[in-house]
Amino acid sequence: MGQNLPFFVRKLSVIDMEFSDFFDMLWTYLGNPDESKDNKGRPKFFCHLIDLIIRTPQTDAEDEKAQGGDLNPFTGRVADTINKYCIGSRPIPKKDAKELLSRISNGKKFVDEINFSAPGARKNIRNKLRDEQFEVTTSSLGEVCFKIMKAFLNKFKIGETSVKPQDVKTNQNSTDSLRLLYDVDLECLLCGESLIKSGISNAIPGYDIVHIFPDNLNEREKAKFAKIKKAPENSNALENKIPLCLNCANIYLNNPTLNDYQRLIQKKQHIINEKRIAQGLNQLTLEAKLTKVIQGLKKVKPNLANSVVDYDAHTVEEKISHDYALQGAVSYYVSGYYNKIKDQFSNLEGPDFSFDELATTIKLAYFKFKREQLDQEEIFNQLADWILTKEQLPQDYSEASRIIVAFFVQNCEVFEVENTQ
Repeated sequence: MGQNLPFFVRKLSVIDMEFSDFFDMLWTYLGNPDESKDNKGRPKFFCHLIDLIIRTPQTDAEDEKAQGGDLNPFTGRVADTINKYCIGSRPIPKKDAKELLSRISNGKKFVDEINFSAPGARKNIRNKLRDEQFEVTTSSLGEVCFKIMKAFLNKFKIGETSVKPQDVKTNQNSTDSLRLLYDVDLECLLCGESLIKSGISNAIPGYDIVHIFPDNLNEREKAKFAKIKKAPENSNALENKIPLCLNCANIYLNNPTLNDYQRLIQKKQHIINEKRIAQGLNQLTLEAKLTKVIQGLKKVKPNLANSVVDYDAHTVEEKISHDYALQGAVSYYVSGYYNKIKDQFSNLEGPDFSFDELATTIKLAYFKFKREQLDQEEIFNQLADWILTKEQLPQDYSEASRIIVAFFVQNCEVFEVENTQ
């Protein structure tokens, strides 16, 4: 893949991040502006972050600590000491780190604190983490920050103070991001811009992954968006994520419109439909000798002089009555090739080839496409492409594959007679 590799599979030099850097980033963009002029607000903000990662009491001992305000081991600790943790002049004690890890939550409160902050704050935190080479998008920002916080506690527990990107990296994150990128062929679905830029020595990420149903809507806006498609139960599900170029992502995150929401819903549904179709078609097997017929069509001259089709079937016009371009193309293929293809299939019939089995497979494939509510032109083209792929034939045979699909239109495996009344 070379220059097209996403940023999370590039080989780059890794720089350790100190807790003071991580805290300062959160304090800068999430702290109370009125308290940012001096260090007095920092201990309060530090304790607030710790409160967010502590689970609700689950034992009598934890209940007792909570009632006494001691569930957070830093509550009541002198501000000067906490400031030293924040600026990195003193590490968080091993005992405190171990105690916090024993009572750490699933991170929902911490994640929500990040994800529901101001758009500008999220963007700046995301960019800072990317500068430190962490795998992060706006949609995964809260989760990644929680993992970093947890990673720091694990480091402090063993007497270390810094965290590397690989300390919070998971194979699932990389796999999910790769899947989303390749689902859209590395192109922004809103503007068509490439999501991966070619640098001098490596690939440069030019995308962000956003939630299709926006997170930052008020109740009135949510109701409007839900009329198009309601919010998913799990906002972080892959079905609710889409990669966009940085410009389109920033616009959508800051000012999502109903029009863009509908476009993304439609494009995502198209991707889901294609995957569902592909999974179903993978289970179907075409006759091996079909390849011979397709390859032979390049050497067959269409018999347009004698275009009477020798088969008792409904005409093409009855099956394709609204798309005249497709109707004309299929009629041409049928008139010129139907009888010759029929003869070839008849000659192949034997222990190694069954026309009935082939026809049944084509019909099953047709119904799989139809079930996804594709129009006739889409079904015709998808069937032709599928046959090429299954038979492992190059694009040189795309026209021959279309002729084969037209044969099965006339033969009644593809399309039904339309109700024109």
